[in-house]
Amino acid sequence: MEATMTVQQGLNEVVMNKVQRMIDGKAVGVQATMERLVNEGKIAQDYIAPIGVNLKANDHIPVITFSGEGKLQMNMPDGQFSLHDNAIGQLADRMGIPQRYLRGLAGGDAWAKALAATVLNEHSGWTQRSRVLVRTVGEQVRGVLSDSYRRLDSVEILTAFVQEAASQGAVISDAYMNDTKIWAETILPTPLTIPTSKNGDVIIFAGARFSTSDYGDGAVDMRAFLLNGACLNGMVRESVMKQVHLGSKLPENIKLSKETYALDTSTTVSAVRDLTKGLFCKDNLMQKAIEIQGASEIDVDFEHELKRLTRDGGLLKQEGKEVEKILMRNDPDDGVQGGATLWKLTQAITAHARELTPERSRELHEISGQLMNRVKLNA
Repeated sequence: MEATMTVQQGLNEVVMNKVQRMIDGKAVGVQATMERLVNEGKIAQDYIAPIGVNLKANDHIPVITFSGEGKLQMNMPDGQFSLHDNAIGQLADRMGIPQRYLRGLAGGDAWAKALAATVLNEHSGWTQRSRVLVRTVGEQVRGVLSDSYRRLDSVEILTAFVQEAASQGAVISDAYMNDTKIWAETILPTPLTIPTSKNGDVIIFAGARFSTSDYGDGAVDMRAFLLNGACLNGMVRESVMKQVHLGSKLPENIKLSKETYALDTSTTVSAVRDLTKGLFCKDNLMQKAIEIQGASEIDVDFEHELKRLTRDGGLLKQEGKEVEKILMRNDPDDGVQGGATLWKLTQAITAHARELTPERSRELHEISGQLMNRVKLNA
């Protein structure tokens, strides 16, 4: 018994060192992410603007127009701005234009960009006028949103998440920001060793993931985050907070909404602190351990499961093939060992996620976590 405990302690130490090296390796990226969020916040600007025309007055001259000389641009009374792909998709939805078509034109050759501008101008001239919140960073429009969009201070909210996680003994394991969204993962530095019936001992670092978008690319979201210490596979569970950015209509002069801005942010900060504390509580950690054990007891047909996942589960066909290769290798370094179970499938998916872009990797973490919902169904 004593020898077994010594071996386990030695294994835990190896895994802890591996995870610490990962955290140290990502430290520069985490710092850069935080700095980008702060710096872009300083040059971000909001405008309330009308889009479309007053059809009742037979006025087909829109306030906002578009041009496509060299690149697709939005012309507003406040100036001319380039359009981010996210904003193009939002404009397409608002004007009834197929997103894929408009984005394809906007990213194409000069003639395609000119056509994209023509299409937007034509639709704008025959679309009922409505007010929108236009969010810019520098000279680029990142989002075209509802005029009821709740503006929140992401720096303050993310800071609250990190501070509360730290008070629970957690550290930031990774963070990433692209043009429209930010993610941050935190974990407790001490692992949980979970014995499973068919997949051996699983060493997990439990924590929480926070994500949000200031540009309509996702709500304020928090999820339990699990890191497999043996292979550094990440997984997130269901959302515990999916806050929609909608409230009362913004005034024409959005400076007048400063008090509402501060109040909405304060309310969200309070919710984030409470939920973060809950994600690190002992009862929640125990529940996740039991779910992992339950997933190891559910036998699955990998071929059938991968066909279903690539058909309607969010996995791309090529990703499905790569996951299948990982399952065939059956390498513990990928977090894949033991019987053909639901847990093994989740780990093969997250093992492949390590090879993908930061955005897509996190999407696979969610796909993997969704499979764990079956544990409750089989309980």
